[in-house]
Amino acid sequence: MNIYFQTKSVEINQREKNFMAHRLYLFNTFFSWDTNAYIDIERTRPSHHGDDLYYVSIKIDDPQNQYFTEEYQENIRKAFDQAYRDMFRVVRSHRNKSRNLARRAGAKIKKLLKKRR
Repeated sequence: MNIYFQTKSVEINQREKNFMAHRLYLFNTFFSWDTNAYIDIERTRPSHHGDDLYYVSIKIDDPQNQYFTEEYQENIRKAFDQAYRDMFRVVRSHRNKSRNLARRAGAKIKKLLKKRR
Protein backbone atom coordinates (compact mmCIF):
# COMPACT_ATOMS: atom_id res chain seq x y z
CA MET A 1 0.00 0.00 0.00
CA ASN A 2 1.29 3.44 -0.94
CA ILE A 3 0.44 6.20 1.53
CA TYR A 4 0.44 9.87 0.61
CA PHE A 5 0.07 12.78 3.05
CA GLN A 6 -1.23 16.25 2.27
CA THR A 7 -1.37 18.97 4.90
CA LYS A 8 -2.90 22.42 4.77
CA SER A 9 -2.43 25.15 7.39
CA VAL A 10 -0.78 22.69 9.78
CA GLU A 11 2.58 20.95 10.18
CA ILE A 12 2.82 17.41 11.48
CA ASN A 13 6.01 15.76 12.59
CA GLN A 14 7.48 12.54 11.25
CA ARG A 15 6.43 10.59 14.35
CA GLU A 16 2.77 11.38 13.69
CA LYS A 17 3.15 10.43 10.02
CA ASN A 18 4.75 7.12 11.01
CA PHE A 19 1.93 6.43 13.46
CA MET A 20 -0.72 7.07 10.82
CA ALA A 21 1.14 5.05 8.19
CA HIS A 22 1.56 2.13 10.59
CA ARG A 23 -2.17 2.11 11.33
CA LEU A 24 -3.04 2.19 7.62
CA TYR A 25 -0.62 -0.63 6.84
CA LEU A 26 -2.94 -2.85 8.88
CA PHE A 27 -5.34 -2.62 5.91
CA ASN A 28 -2.88 -4.64 3.80
CA THR A 29 -4.87 -7.77 4.67
CA PHE A 30 -7.87 -6.30 2.82
CA PHE A 31 -6.17 -4.74 -0.21
CA SER A 32 -3.64 -5.58 -2.90
CA TRP A 33 -0.13 -4.16 -3.09
CA ASP A 34 -1.04 -1.51 -5.69
CA THR A 35 -3.59 0.25 -3.47
CA ASN A 36 -3.08 3.96 -2.76
CA ALA A 37 -4.13 5.69 0.44
CA TYR A 38 -4.39 9.47 0.75
CA ILE A 39 -4.50 11.25 4.10
CA ASP A 40 -5.51 14.92 4.05
CA ILE A 41 -4.96 16.93 7.23
CA GLU A 42 -6.14 20.49 7.58
CA ARG A 43 -6.65 23.04 10.33
CA THR A 44 -10.03 24.64 9.83
CA ARG A 45 -12.02 27.45 11.41
CA PRO A 46 -12.25 27.81 15.17
CA SER A 47 -15.12 26.03 16.88
CA HIS A 48 -17.69 27.75 19.08
CA HIS A 49 -15.32 27.37 22.02
CA GLY A 50 -12.53 29.26 20.28
CA ASP A 51 -10.36 26.17 19.63
CA ASP A 52 -9.22 25.15 16.17
CA LEU A 53 -10.83 22.15 14.56
CA TYR A 54 -8.78 19.67 12.57
CA TYR A 55 -10.08 17.93 9.49
CA VAL A 56 -8.71 14.52 8.57
CA SER A 57 -9.88 12.56 5.55
CA ILE A 58 -8.75 9.12 4.45
CA LYS A 59 -9.28 8.00 0.88
CA ILE A 60 -8.30 4.52 -0.27
CA ASP A 61 -8.14 3.82 -4.00
CA ASP A 62 -8.22 0.11 -4.67
CA PRO A 63 -8.32 -1.06 -8.31
CA GLN A 64 -11.89 -2.28 -7.77
CA ASN A 65 -13.29 0.19 -5.22
CA GLN A 66 -12.81 3.56 -3.57
CA TYR A 67 -13.38 4.23 0.12
CA PHE A 68 -13.59 7.61 1.82
CA THR A 69 -14.03 8.84 5.39
CA GLU A 70 -13.62 12.25 7.00
CA GLU A 71 -13.71 13.63 10.51
CA TYR A 72 -13.53 16.94 12.37
CA GLN A 73 -12.10 16.93 15.93
CA GLU A 74 -10.23 19.21 18.32
CA ASN A 75 -6.85 17.56 17.65
CA ILE A 76 -5.24 15.65 14.82
CA ARG A 77 -4.89 12.35 16.67
CA LYS A 78 -8.56 12.19 17.67
CA ALA A 79 -9.66 13.09 14.15
CA PHE A 80 -7.42 10.44 12.61
CA ASP A 81 -8.50 7.76 15.09
CA GLN A 82 -12.17 8.41 14.41
CA ALA A 83 -11.67 8.46 10.62
CA TYR A 84 -9.63 5.24 10.88
CA ARG A 85 -12.41 3.52 12.88
CA ASP A 86 -14.97 4.60 10.30
CA MET A 87 -12.77 3.37 7.45
CA PHE A 88 -12.19 0.02 9.13
CA ARG A 89 -15.92 -0.41 9.65
CA VAL A 90 -16.71 0.46 6.03
CA VAL A 91 -14.01 -1.80 4.57
CA ARG A 92 -14.90 -4.75 6.80
CA SER A 93 -18.61 -4.36 6.02
CA HIS A 94 -17.96 -4.19 2.27
CA ARG A 95 -15.69 -7.22 2.42
CA ASN A 96 -18.30 -9.24 4.33
CA LYS A 97 -21.00 -8.27 1.83
CA SER A 98 -18.89 -9.31 -1.16
CA ARG A 99 -17.87 -12.55 0.56
CA ASN A 100 -21.52 -13.40 1.35
CA LEU A 101 -22.54 -12.57 -2.21
CA ALA A 102 -19.84 -14.89 -3.59
CA ARG A 103 -20.93 -17.68 -1.24
CA ARG A 104 -24.56 -17.31 -2.25
CA ALA A 105 -23.64 -17.31 -5.95
CA GLY A 106 -21.55 -20.43 -5.44
CA ALA A 107 -24.42 -22.14 -3.64
CA LYS A 108 -26.83 -21.27 -6.48
CA ILE A 109 -24.42 -22.62 -9.10
CA LYS A 110 -23.95 -25.80 -7.10
CA LYS A 111 -27.70 -26.17 -6.80
CA LEU A 112 -28.15 -25.71 -10.57
CA LEU A 113 -25.47 -28.28 -11.34
CA LYS A 114 -27.08 -30.81 -8.98
CA LYS A 115 -30.45 -30.39 -10.72
CA ARG A 116 -28.90 -31.25 -14.11
CA ARG A 117 -27.78 -34.72 -12.99
